[in-house]
Amino acid sequence: MKKYLLLIALFLALVACDRRMPAPPRPTIQSTTLNATLVGDAAEGARLYRDKQCVACHGTMALGGIGKSLADTALPFDQFVSKVRNALPPKPALSAIDLSDEQAYSIYLWLHSVSTQAKSTPVATQAALPTGQILGIQVWTEKGCDKCHGAFAQGSPNAPALAGEAYPFERQRAVMRLSADENPAHGEKNISDDLLQRLLDWLKRGADPTSGC
Repeated sequence: MKKYLLLIALFLALVACDRRMPAPPRPTIQSTTLNATLVGDAAEGARLYRDKQCVACHGTMALGGIGKSLADTALPFDQFVSKVRNALPPKPALSAIDLSDEQAYSIYLWLHSVSTQAKSTPVATQAALPTGQILGIQVWTEKGCDKCHGAFAQGSPNAPALAGEAYPFERQRAVMRLSADENPAHGEKNISDDLLQRLLDWLKRGADPTSGC
């Protein structure tokens, strides 16, 4: 009898151990609507758009240039600010320290006002470049210089700033060609001597995104 009671007790103990705790409920995913509580100013957004150098790639009225048009963007604000924070080179990524959410929202408001302005305000056309010249920033990005030295030659943890530097052509050419095996972007197949000299002149003048080389 004791043997059967012991077996029953053991069976009940095993059943109790096999009981699984119920799974916790799935957490509720909170949707982020940043602009619900932000206060922005379109006029301030226009100033920030210029100060943060957005104009260099997206144009004076955000209608596009080297970069695509941002005027009257269809992106919700949370997606817009995410792209600003996580931009990939050559676009500079702006952290919340560089550009607060409220400042980003001001730019966002201004972008939504641009399409109306553009219809009523004639946009000044960019002055033609001198014969034989192309945009320095176009050469800079197409040749991959921005990947190490920054979108506007401002430097990065991987390479020094070059904007405003007056490196002698012969010296800089020698430095680049000697490192071409490690960095093919420095090779003559990627950038010829003639184009390199023109690019160095452009850098010496400050790497103005709107000027030619």
